[in-house]
Amino acid sequence: MPAGLEDLQRKLEALKEAGRRAEQQVGDFGRMREQINAVEVTTTSPDRSVTVVASPGGVTDIQFTQDAMRKSPGELSNTVMSTLQQAVAEAARRQAEVVQEHVPDSDVLERVLRTQEQLFHSDAAQQRGTAAEDSFDEDEYPDSFLEGR
Repeated sequence: MPAGLEDLQRKLEALKEAGRRAEQQVGDFGRMREQINAVEVTTTSPDRSVTVVASPGGVTDIQFTQDAMRKSPGELSNTVMSTLQQAVAEAARRQAEVVQEHVPDSDVLERVLRTQEQLFHSDAAQQRGTAAEDSFDEDEYPDSFLEGR
């Protein structure tokens, strides 16, 4: 067999192998997409008054117990937001884990975890400030100029 024909034969085999790898990757990405779409996280607040369901599309359900209706608007808002953040964060982590499993040389999981750590640390500081504002005692500081005290 002439050298040019052997070279052409090798190139054709390499092209066929690249096609097989591409087909396998397409199948792998299809499975990855199915796994990501199947992610669903249900998170319940510590006092069990609020439950949030999150998936790749975002929040799909929020449920309240009768105990939730007994909370002040501020308390309910804080409980909903905290539970919602936890559910969405866990859904994002699970999606990143799926991607990391299918693309091992990716750093997607590390990036998600790092971003969440930055966000939640800043949120924790804000929540501490909000908690201090929520604990404001009106009797301790009367509106003397309005009430004539």
